[in-house]
Amino acid sequence: MKLHGRKRTNLFLLVSRRNLALSILTCLVLVPRSVLGQPELRRVLSTLLASPTVRAEAGFTARLLVAPGQLYDPVFMVPRSDGSVWLNDDGGEQDATGSRIMAISNTGKVSTVVGLGKLLPVTGWDIAPSGFGKYRGMLITLAQPRVGSAGAIENHVIQAVSAETGKATTICTLPSSGSLNKGIAGYGVQAGFGPPGGPFANRYFAVTSLNSAIYEFTANGECKAFADLSAYGATFGFTFTPDGSVMLAGAASFVAGPPKPGTGVVLRVSPNGTIDSHPFARGFTAPTGLAFAPKGFGNYAGDLFVADAGDYQIPVPMTQALKHDGVIYRVSTDGVLHKIATGFINPIGLTFVDRQVLWVSDINGDFIAGKRELPDGFIAVIGTKATS
Repeated sequence: MKLHGRKRTNLFLLVSRRNLALSILTCLVLVPRSVLGQPELRRVLSTLLASPTVRAEAGFTARLLVAPGQLYDPVFMVPRSDGSVWLNDDGGEQDATGSRIMAISNTGKVSTVVGLGKLLPVTGWDIAPSGFGKYRGMLITLAQPRVGSAGAIENHVIQAVSAETGKATTICTLPSSGSLNKGIAGYGVQAGFGPPGGPFANRYFAVTSLNSAIYEFTANGECKAFADLSAYGATFGFTFTPDGSVMLAGAASFVAGPPKPGTGVVLRVSPNGTIDSHPFARGFTAPTGLAFAPKGFGNYAGDLFVADAGDYQIPVPMTQALKHDGVIYRVSTDGVLHKIATGFINPIGLTFVDRQVLWVSDINGDFIAGKRELPDGFIAVIGTKATS
């Protein structure tokens, strides 16, 4: 994941203690047991890969589904008809590739859909619906044009990927748009299709936070600017209202540097890209994942749920635990924020599964911008007392 960078001069401050992180990970495989048995090494590894304690507020339940140790940066999730959830996992860089697509069962079993060595670093993705022309059924990804920090601050690309073979084909490059950071479409975040049956149907959108923009990729292979959110800060994730008529997008007023609690907002965006100056919700630090509760999720159907990453901590401390300041909020219909779960580190993706539970993906220590490539990401599940 790559979520920060307002000023171009700040971007290269994110470079890079990656070699240290890779060295630590290498110890797990290559170092003799006699060395792995050393107490200081055990302490560092247990700190970096420790399972978090996620706490639910009254009326909710929370548990870990996939603990640290299997996923690098699990990001955006897509439920499948067989009951599994697919997600992009940013990490496992190999030469000119990085990222993979993984499947998670409802019991927490992790399996590979598209393995390492095939994809550019994928930040967001979705599966093309039947109405999206020749790309129907393919994985459509938002990806860096190349690996590493340099690729993170270049115009990102849209690729079509075969789930069967993993073959990825670049369709177009996002054009520069806006004035923030010279309009460079870097630091990609979420990407996905609009809901069926409304004005966003069969339309694919991609977020780049470097220039705080949302792009649209069309079925005829065109990449074009859709909305400019730079007046509100760094753009992260998006969702759509239950009736499919309005896009909601999160934005934080801070980027690199200390967080500014309470200044993050969720904005309304019309089908033509016009931004409503009156936020749908406010009071966040770094709103990332957004999802509306369906019927079946207790008494909260129609409420917006928001992941707030808090202090993103860039660059990531290499051998110290990160802040457990990530929060999941419920926004009631009167616009009030209610905490429903705490103890997260950097929660990014939210998706409701089987209309009864909310899955949360947490990348923990960021890879590309944060420079910590470790399998420290995790998945948590939140339910209500009535549905768990």
